[in-house]
Amino acid sequence: MAPIFYRDNTDGAATAAQPQNEHEPTQPYVDLNASRHSFADLLRESGLEASLYLPRSKTEGNLSSSDSCNINISEEAKAAVADFALQLKFWGKSCFDEEAFNMLLDDIGYTRSRDGLFDDLLEDVAYADPKFDVSSRSISVDNMCQMYASEPYRVPEQAVFNNGEALMSFVEALFRKSDVTGDNVLDYDEVKQLLRSLLGSEPTQEMVDEAFKALDVDGDGQVNFEEFKSFMLKANVNDFSTLSSDFNESMLSPSHSSDLEFVTELEKYCKSHRGVNHHLLQNLASGAFGKKETADLLLRFLSAYSKFNSNFIANIKALLGMLDNLHHIEVLSENLEEEMGQYDEETLIEGEKMGIRRESIAGIPHRQLFIELVELLETKLARSYSKFIPDYICEKLTHAIEESTKHGKLGLLAILYFGSELIVPQIYSYILDGLRLSMGLTNEEAKFLILHIDMDKDHADALREIIVDNCRTKAERLVLVKCTRLLLDARVNFYDSVLKYGSEMSEPMFNINTVDKCCFSDIASRANVLDMCRDHIEGSVVLDVGCGAGHLSRELLNIGATKTVGVDISSAMIDAANAHPAKSRTEYYVVGDAAQLKLELLSTTNQTNLMPGAGFDMGVFDITVASFLFNCMSVTEMNQCISDIHSLVKPGGHFIFIVPHPSFNCGRGKESRNYFADRDRLSEQQINDDLRTNAYSKILQDYTDAVISNGFEIVQLEEVRTTSTATNLIVKLRKPSETVGRNNANALTMLPKKLTWSKAAMKHPRNAFIVNIPVEVKQELYAAALNAYKDGIKIDRAKAPRRRSMGSRQESLDAAGYFPVDSFAALRSFSVTVRNCLLHETGLVLLKGLDLDTFSALDPLADPDQVVACSKLAYYIICSHIGTVDGSARGKLFDVKNNNIDAMDGKNDNVLFSVSDCEASWHTDGASKDKVYDCVGLLCINPSSVGGKSKISNACNAFDKVENALPKFLMHELTRPVPRDILENGKGRGNDNFGTQLSRTESIMHLRISYNSYPIYVTKKDRIRFRYMRHWIETAHQKVHWRLPTMLRIAMDVLDDTLTEGCCFYERLERGDILICNNSCVAHGRDAFQDVPGKPSRHLVRAWMQVQGVDLYKASKR
Repeated sequence: MAPIFYRDNTDGAATAAQPQNEHEPTQPYVDLNASRHSFADLLRESGLEASLYLPRSKTEGNLSSSDSCNINISEEAKAAVADFALQLKFWGKSCFDEEAFNMLLDDIGYTRSRDGLFDDLLEDVAYADPKFDVSSRSISVDNMCQMYASEPYRVPEQAVFNNGEALMSFVEALFRKSDVTGDNVLDYDEVKQLLRSLLGSEPTQEMVDEAFKALDVDGDGQVNFEEFKSFMLKANVNDFSTLSSDFNESMLSPSHSSDLEFVTELEKYCKSHRGVNHHLLQNLASGAFGKKETADLLLRFLSAYSKFNSNFIANIKALLGMLDNLHHIEVLSENLEEEMGQYDEETLIEGEKMGIRRESIAGIPHRQLFIELVELLETKLARSYSKFIPDYICEKLTHAIEESTKHGKLGLLAILYFGSELIVPQIYSYILDGLRLSMGLTNEEAKFLILHIDMDKDHADALREIIVDNCRTKAERLVLVKCTRLLLDARVNFYDSVLKYGSEMSEPMFNINTVDKCCFSDIASRANVLDMCRDHIEGSVVLDVGCGAGHLSRELLNIGATKTVGVDISSAMIDAANAHPAKSRTEYYVVGDAAQLKLELLSTTNQTNLMPGAGFDMGVFDITVASFLFNCMSVTEMNQCISDIHSLVKPGGHFIFIVPHPSFNCGRGKESRNYFADRDRLSEQQINDDLRTNAYSKILQDYTDAVISNGFEIVQLEEVRTTSTATNLIVKLRKPSETVGRNNANALTMLPKKLTWSKAAMKHPRNAFIVNIPVEVKQELYAAALNAYKDGIKIDRAKAPRRRSMGSRQESLDAAGYFPVDSFAALRSFSVTVRNCLLHETGLVLLKGLDLDTFSALDPLADPDQVVACSKLAYYIICSHIGTVDGSARGKLFDVKNNNIDAMDGKNDNVLFSVSDCEASWHTDGASKDKVYDCVGLLCINPSSVGGKSKISNACNAFDKVENALPKFLMHELTRPVPRDILENGKGRGNDNFGTQLSRTESIMHLRISYNSYPIYVTKKDRIRFRYMRHWIETAHQKVHWRLPTMLRIAMDVLDDTLTEGCCFYERLERGDILICNNSCVAHGRDAFQDVPGKPSRHLVRAWMQVQGVDLYKASKR
């Protein structure tokens, strides 16, 4: 029998604890010495061996309740211990004996068998503490504290496991050990060696062939580490959005917004973008630089601007050649005529009223008017910059236009409307104000600008009309949004570059020469930054942005941080940090640009042991620090960096940064106007007595706007005087615990609203939950689904459509975009009602009235397969209007029917209950820590003949009842991280290939499961998330060889019984029924069933939906 290992802190030796009962041996955490997988060697190589042994108290004998909390357990576990001690006081006991145990079970109303239950609890304590005397038949407060320090409790809470570092390190060590040649790739023979290590035996030729094929993703004949890591981890990484957080991605779906709503939302995004309201434009308009410098900068601006606006007419002509709508061609042709100087009489008269002579504009192309404006300024200022504009100024804007034109008609529409006609009136207004203020230009002289500000609205309206008719599908909308963002971001870069060009400053220069003192973070005010971190540093994971040579990171580790990740744009600094003799194994340093921080960290997870999963959505770091970073970045770069930091910091985590004080280090002169005029321009700044450098000046509002707009709360500001001439500003920020309300916050980052059911709802469930689908909605669905089927449309694998209206081939069905715009008028309205029920009212809807046999009635030639296909199409269309159907794990729709595999059979690994006929106990859908679904839908195509009744209960009601019944130390079992089994994406029918088996070997699964730990209940105020299936909790404990804690079993027993008691829906779904549950508030289950020969087999179709993002947009409109 394998021994159980733990580390005794007195001498560091691993000691074997013998089981207390030879008839019921305690399961080992892992047999490191005897493992056929050489697990111990790999852990030692990865530097994580110590982390896998849990610390024990040095103190002999019983401890007081206050002393026991000195053992290394979480604050939540300490609170549970304190409550346990309090309960003992209530029972009049000094220790928890069998009498107290039975009193506890009586108090909580435990009705299940108690036989052997207390003995099991004693075994739990013995498993945790080898010195525990089972024969005493009593449990002290210290014993409970020791139990909370045992593997089943402590491992899921340890950062090295729950942030994936142990798993990442093990996978890397496995790769390095197999890479015998040390060339950072595995060849065929090395993969064979890998299998020997994992299997403990000689693999067959077939095994090696299949493993190599599975690992060599790109087919180049070798396996690099990225391929190996991705295959072994199988992390559920959410797509990294390339859209701005200011644009709600739910607007991309035509199911959730009309064409006009989409265009309006994109217009709103444009008008609020910094590409339209950049501080350079504002400073030019106000003359903040002074008259002479403002005039000079305006000339530079317009001279550079002329380099890329010369293709405007060519783009209009190109778009005309792509249009087939005669009306669109007509209105765009009128725009082209005006661009060429052909105005109607009304326009000419209006111009004369404004002091613009008709002969000065009639017949003169706008391009020529622009050239005349630049030449006028050159004459007035007696200088010209046209031949001296650096290429970098227009480089990104020219590239953005070139990239957008590659998208054809849609790209040109984005260039001409969102990137030009919509926004130039505002931009040119700033320019006009600046020219009037600095040079006194008349309307006649500024006629080019005035034409575009006051007289070109018809141009924008015409283009808008064309766009509204060309954004019917999600694919079309995505192109428009991406091109628009690319163009606007490029405008921001253009403004930043003009400022840089206008500043005429030299490159930043440092007066420090030694390696140890070559970056800001290594010198000034470090003690003050550390002081702001101290209250939160213990046990934290820290991101150091602009880390330099790592001095601040090392200081943070010295005062309590457990891990630091440093990022710096200088490879020399990173080399110095990695080469430092005091560098520990929990310090990681990578080269990266802070202006694209999240992307840099995602691309360097191999070097930092950051798990590419939920952390990049939920938050990876407890604390982020940035020492003198933002003075090296433009306002634009700083905004992007702070946005990324907000994403990377955990809810409730902190961000602390230090910069030269904007009010005292305003650069070149003492005049107050320089505070604004030097904004975002390079100027000399004093950091301390040793360091002067050129840095980007900012005003205080730049910092406050950036942190507040990106969702941070300002906690503390500190002004630090470093010299008689230099003052620094230290800012401490906090990320709110809740991120509800931010655009594009995904299901992981939004804790849903708690929805409880009243007694009336539970007594009358048919009135509370059943919703009849209106006749007009059904008519829309029948017609749409049948038409889509006839056109060869499938949901997960689309065929090329035959209808001209579809446009280009789609990868999958875009339910609303495929059909005419008015196809779902009734469904749009109905879906809002259903969504409100799911998120704000009951959390449960049973849709009745969809007659699937109508599809055969509408098409007499329809066979049963066609009826099923049409039924799925109709169901998908409904779901895609309620929310966004998530197809990332198992396809957009999943057939729930018996595949003759017993999910309860312990021999069947990785088998879903959805493909089995056995009973599915109370649960929510999804077992991955990194992926949650807002709602789950089930369409009944064929009901079961025997059994298979569905049952529904409210998990929020259950929480309230259980929380009231259980003492806090038992309730802790439902709110602490609990390991779950790993279910691979796909069909869920077991390990049907060796590739899957490879990533599920015992040692890998042990760490994958340890990472995949999360609470059954998470609550905060009026919000809650319930994630539960008892079976996956039990199998997870079995696979990592942990005892299932008796207190957890009791808590789950009470929870299961409470859910059963609260069950108010226990029925067999009928053909055509659609059951949709809020996956965070409602528990569901089903009885075992049997398919009867000669009758249709039970067949349900499941859809997972993300709904909260759609609701955010609708709420903003309300």
